[in-house]
Amino acid sequence: MRRLLIITAVYTGHGHKSISDSLMERLEAYPDIEVRTIDGFDLMSKVQKVCAEKTYGPITRLPKQAWALNYAAGMALRQPVQRAIAVMIRHRFEELIHEFRPDCILSVHPIFLGSVIDLLEEMNLSIPLVAHEADLIDIADYWFDPRIALVLAPSQEAYDCTISHGVDPARVRKVGFPVRRRFMGLARPEERPMAHAQPVITVMSGSEGSGTIRAVARELLSGTNAHVNVICGRNKALRKKLRSVLGRRYHGRLNAMGFVNDIQNVMLDSDLLIMRASPNSVMEAVALNKPVILFGQLAGQELHNPQMLVSHGLAEYCPDPECLPDCVARLTANGGEAIERMRACQRAYAPGDAAADTAKLLSDFIHSLDSES
Repeated sequence: MRRLLIITAVYTGHGHKSISDSLMERLEAYPDIEVRTIDGFDLMSKVQKVCAEKTYGPITRLPKQAWALNYAAGMALRQPVQRAIAVMIRHRFEELIHEFRPDCILSVHPIFLGSVIDLLEEMNLSIPLVAHEADLIDIADYWFDPRIALVLAPSQEAYDCTISHGVDPARVRKVGFPVRRRFMGLARPEERPMAHAQPVITVMSGSEGSGTIRAVARELLSGTNAHVNVICGRNKALRKKLRSVLGRRYHGRLNAMGFVNDIQNVMLDSDLLIMRASPNSVMEAVALNKPVILFGQLAGQELHNPQMLVSHGLAEYCPDPECLPDCVARLTANGGEAIERMRACQRAYAPGDAAADTAKLLSDFIHSLDSES
């Protein structure tokens, strides 16, 4: 029995957990590999964990310049940050390693990579660390530590970026972006581009409800006749504001929702999805074969996602909320011809199950360690 430890994060967005969940699901097909997943922030003290996690949501809801500064500071202070993380997680990490005794560690969050390797070296352990990048094109320096045994790049653009930063190509594998199983096998390619007489549009902006989501909802309600679902995630204040202001004005056409457990069904029953350029959400939409309009992105790790996604025909980009009604009209014109072209591009871009392929790659890598030992 081989043992794989996966390090993820639950509350700094939801993307890292989506990746780890999708891989865990597919690794169940390999009964000779025992998998344990931990939230890396759980290795900190309670106070440290709260400070590290709970600031993420509020920062992402501030004007985009705030997140840009936060991201830039994180890149500039990478080594001090990694040393600090190592100090904060050392005790519980050492206990975990001695108890579980993993043969391999996989991290889907960049902030733990250098810290984990530093701690393993202090413990005189040669456990290989695999890194699964969580972004599509703008890959942070944290992922490029030369001590990482294997880097999994979830797109050609991520692969190219990784190689351009001097990472040995022999240590990099291009994989598709993993999507949770509940989004797979639900696509309806035969469905008409507009399934409802009155369009159903779902607006999403990550688990924190960040960005100009209120302005997006307002413009859609005032400029189209659509029924608009707004997924507010953990942003309770946004949900309350939407219901009290727009809900009264556009009675019956607005459905402001909190954190949705069956989000795949809401997305599947929509004619059009409008979202931030979060890679996980977009790739889940691609798996469902649903047309997408992107209205914004976080600075830093999402900066060039819209251009990349548009270049593959996977989405439209409309950063100005006032232009959204025109964008919706253009996509839905002529019976939704533009929507059908986008759906065809989505099917061509992600024809298989990237998570299953990556699980097979991980299994092969872990078992190859037998011959090296």
